[in-house]
Amino acid sequence: MRQYVLRRGLFVIPTLVMVTIVVFLMLRFLPGDVVHQMLEGYAYAPTVEALRRELGLDKPLLVQYATWIRDIFRGDLGHSLWTKQPIVQEFARRFPVTLELAILTILVSVVVGVGIGVLSAIRQDSWADYGGRVFAIAMLAIPYFWLAVLVVVLPSIYLRWTPVWTYVPFTENPVENLKIMSIPALVFGLTRAGPVMRLMRSSMLEVMRQDYIRTAWAKGLSEQVVITRHALKNALIPVVSIIGIQTPFLIGGSVIMESIFRLPGVGQFFFEALIRRDYPVVQGINLILATFVILLNLVVDLSYAYLDPRIRYR
Repeated sequence: MRQYVLRRGLFVIPTLVMVTIVVFLMLRFLPGDVVHQMLEGYAYAPTVEALRRELGLDKPLLVQYATWIRDIFRGDLGHSLWTKQPIVQEFARRFPVTLELAILTILVSVVVGVGIGVLSAIRQDSWADYGGRVFAIAMLAIPYFWLAVLVVVLPSIYLRWTPVWTYVPFTENPVENLKIMSIPALVFGLTRAGPVMRLMRSSMLEVMRQDYIRTAWAKGLSEQVVITRHALKNALIPVVSIIGIQTPFLIGGSVIMESIFRLPGVGQFFFEALIRRDYPVVQGINLILATFVILLNLVVDLSYAYLDPRIRYR
C-alpha cells in the first residue's frame, strides 16, 4: 500500500506541471486583452503600455510563467488584476459554497442512482426495471444546464413566481441555506444519477450471478440480507469509480450551475475571472482544483480495498 501511494504521489508533480503550462498558454492565446478591458473606452497607447508594465504583462511569456511558478513555491497564488485581492483569500471564502453544492449533488446522484439501479437489477425485466432504464436514458440525454434554465424560467412564465436566489450561508441559517442549495443540487444530481444507475444495475446483475450469492440463497437467507450484506458492497466498486471520474465534471459544471442560480461559489468566481481575462485568478483556481481532483482520485482508488478485501496494492 505504501509503495502504491508513493508511486501515485510521484505522478502528481508532472501532472500539475502540465496543468500549469496548458492553462498559462491557453489564457494568453484567448482573444481579447485584459488591459483594454480595464481601460474600456479610455485606452490610448501611453496608458495601455503603462498599465501593461504595472501588471507585468509586458514581459516575455517565459518570464511571466517562471515568476508565477516561483510565487507558487512561496505559497502565493497572486492577486486579482481587477480587485487586487489575494486569490487564496477569495478562494477560501467561496469554496464552501462550491463544496456544499458538489457534496449535495453527489449525494443525490448516489442515492437516486444506486437505489433505482439495485431495484432495477433485483426486479430484472419487470416494470420497475423498464422504468428505471427509461429514467437513466432520459437523464443521460437531458443537458443539466438546459434543465436548470427550465427550473428557473418556467415558474416565472406559467406560475408568475420567481424564486429568490439570495444565498444564505449554512452557518447563519441551515434551513434557508438548504432551501436554496437543494434545487441546483437536485437538478445537477438527477442528471448525474443516470450513469450511476446504469452502472449499478449492470454491476448488481453480475454480482447476483456469483457463486457466493447462490450459496447465500441456498442457506435460506432473506432477500434483504443477501442484497445488503453480500451483494451491495461488491457491486458498489464500479460506482465508486464513476464518482471519481465524475468529480472533474462536477467541478466544471459548478461554473454553469452557480452562474444560473447566482451562487457565490468558486465556479461563479472563475466564470467572471475568465470573462474579464483575470489571468492570475484563472490560473490559481485551475491549479487548486486540479490538485483537489488528483488527490480525490487517489482516495477513490484506495477505497477499493475497503469495499473488496480481495484487492491488494503492491
